[in-house]
Amino acid sequence: MTAVTPTSNSKRNTLLLLAAVFVLPFVVGSGLFWLDWRPEKYINHGDLLQPPIPLPETGLSHADGRPLPASDFRGKWLLVLPVNGACDKDCEKSLQLMQQVHLALNKEQDRLLRVLVSIDSSGTHSTPALPELQQRLPDIVVAMAKASTEVNVWRSLLGDSGQKVFIVDPLGNVMMRYAEPIDMRGVLKDLERLLKYSWVR
Repeated sequence: MTAVTPTSNSKRNTLLLLAAVFVLPFVVGSGLFWLDWRPEKYINHGDLLQPPIPLPETGLSHADGRPLPASDFRGKWLLVLPVNGACDKDCEKSLQLMQQVHLALNKEQDRLLRVLVSIDSSGTHSTPALPELQQRLPDIVVAMAKASTEVNVWRSLLGDSGQKVFIVDPLGNVMMRYAEPIDMRGVLKDLERLLKYSWVR
């Protein structure tokens, strides 16, 4: 009985197949890296701030004028809406949408605070509606940035053109930003992912 010896073509095909098995994943991975492709489920809906920006320790007060140090927020995730002066109709609508996001977190609701930061570069902060807003919406934190030096810090941090929403981590770092038009469904998805994988409880 004559033994069958592999032909040169079959040997070459075998070698090519082995090379493809080992090389192809690297080629595909490199291509995806350079094209900046990511699986849909890992795409952030907001702009990730790298590196995260620490909140100023001072410069905020409650709606009634009491000091509000940033340390009071430690241990909580924050959903922050900065506004110039008083809260207008667009601001009120954003607050309602933020409330819906908060409620949609279900059992994780206690880990999040909603914060309205009213920024006023004049230093007078003539917004008498803010205490009324705090009374009407006791489940949010209404904060004022009214000292001129700190206002500049908060304004440079949160911006003053158009409405934005920010996520702040429990260590006090501003780490994600959403510009207009704000997709609150995207905010919710990002928060759900952050709360799920966060080691801070």
